[in-house]
Amino acid sequence: MKYIRSNGSGLLGVDRRQALRTVAGTGLVVASGLAAVPLTARAQAPTTLSLWTGYPELTPYYEAVAEAYKAIHSGVSVTVFSTSLREAEQKLSAAVPTGTGPDIFDIGTNITVNFIDAGLIEPNDSAIDQYLKSKTWSPQLIDFFSTGGKSFGLPLLVSTAALYYNKTMLKEAGLSQPPATFPELLDAARKMTKVDGSGRMTRSGLSLRLSGQGSGIAEKFRFVLEPAGGSLIVKTPSGKWHNGFDNEAGRTALQFYVDCVQKDRVDDPRIQHDAAAFEAATTAMLFREAWVIGEIEEKNPSLDYGVVPIPSWKAGEPHKMLLQPWGIYVNGRSGNQQTAWDFLRFLTNPENAFRLTSMTGWVSARQDVDWGPLLQKTPQFEVFVRPSNDVVYYVEPILPVWDEIESKMADRLTAAYVDPSLNGNPAKVAQTVHEMAAETDGILKEADLYGTT
Repeated sequence: MKYIRSNGSGLLGVDRRQALRTVAGTGLVVASGLAAVPLTARAQAPTTLSLWTGYPELTPYYEAVAEAYKAIHSGVSVTVFSTSLREAEQKLSAAVPTGTGPDIFDIGTNITVNFIDAGLIEPNDSAIDQYLKSKTWSPQLIDFFSTGGKSFGLPLLVSTAALYYNKTMLKEAGLSQPPATFPELLDAARKMTKVDGSGRMTRSGLSLRLSGQGSGIAEKFRFVLEPAGGSLIVKTPSGKWHNGFDNEAGRTALQFYVDCVQKDRVDDPRIQHDAAAFEAATTAMLFREAWVIGEIEEKNPSLDYGVVPIPSWKAGEPHKMLLQPWGIYVNGRSGNQQTAWDFLRFLTNPENAFRLTSMTGWVSARQDVDWGPLLQKTPQFEVFVRPSNDVVYYVEPILPVWDEIESKMADRLTAAYVDPSLNGNPAKVAQTVHEMAAETDGILKEADLYGTT
């Protein structure tokens, strides 16, 4: 297992970050009574900690850990609020700067990059920093949660996608092994797609992210772009960035999607999609994260399926897979920081790390967990918890404009996938890729992050 380091070490600013810093410095924080408390401050018992998450499926896990913690800390209770990820981002961005947010929250770097720079997440104190830099987590994760010589928050889980495939459908198609390369993937998808007498697709061979909201569409496009040899953005030696897909790799990746929908017809926007489709056996294959395993156990436990790395582009090349570390943080405006940090140490211990994955399907970020009992029960987790040596991870950049880049690109991608003028038209595909790349570079230029040397 190898890593491609693609995020910068500096947290660079834009208008949104400046706005957070401005709000954090106003009297709103003082008026709320939640002025910043040093990490060494003692919380008074009884104490109720509030925890917000954008992943509702984590709620039972948080509640189970809270009960276990309360059994040894009788004066401490934890209340959990969950909502959709996009709504959680919006609520945290509104509440934390005004001092009205939770004591603890889990969130991605597209939000924390701004909070850290605005002083809304304080650097880890020496004890938490030492805990982070122990052998509990990999050097890559320690680096990801550090900037400017300081660390912030703790790794909670890592999200990476793999290829789910239906074993029964694979066998029916006369295939003995799941696809290991993209040509094999497309061939298998063709053989496993089903249509009715009227030509309407009743089962897709490969369920791709063709529509939806937010940056997830561009994120899933990277599942194809990176194996093809491209990147959304590339960092230069000077520390600046530029697009990395206005090239053959970008054109090849977009062509793959267009072909899947319009030429080879192994997917259709009108058919059921995503995890629900795989669980209902209305698709044969799917790129998705480990949490789908938990959903399958709940909704269709008899499903005969396997999980393997996302295919390489060509035989002999590595399997490139996105790795997204997900952190958990103490609000810099919390009045219960010492208790909150003690709870987070408990939350991330080996026992609760195992509990996280076994209860939710999300993979713990710890590297010292014994996964033997889990794999004995559910071998499909192996690709996530014990990846092979031919898997290479790429990590998303830590930039304030990253979410904007992916979100605006997503709008263009959804239109391109179903645009009939791109079918069999390499020149139009190239033009579409060039226009997307120009928009990406424009966002970087506006944030003073663009450079090519």
